[in-house]
Amino acid sequence: MSFTFPRTRRIRRRCDFEHIYEHGQLYQDALFRIFYVRKSPTEPGRLGISVGKKLGKAHVRNRLKRILREAFRLHPELTAGLDVIIQPRPEVLALTNAQISRRFVEALAALSSPSPPSPSPLPAPLRKRRRREG
Repeated sequence: MSFTFPRTRRIRRRCDFEHIYEHGQLYQDALFRIFYVRKSPTEPGRLGISVGKKLGKAHVRNRLKRILREAFRLHPELTAGLDVIIQPRPEVLALTNAQISRRFVEALAALSSPSPPSPSPLPAPLRKRRRREG
């Protein structure tokens, strides 16, 4: 197993984020909002992380991103065929690193199960964004 998180496993381009937000499904729990799109199960999963400034200063946000990236990297069997964007909620700050990782892996397991969770309805601003012409 490699100890790197290669670029091919990352969601980096704005158009990829927009595609997942517009065409994907939403899974929510007390700690995370996870937007995801299913692809071919033979393709490796990709991860995008969106952490807002509400969650704290840069060192706090970077810690969260490191924990989530590492959990995603260590469980390729749960992430195959999924493009995932995760948005942690402020409640995640009260947990330890191990607890955050465990809860994220549980959420990934729920997404990769044969009977996936019923998708939550997307909030109105995330359904379809119309570009202003002007």
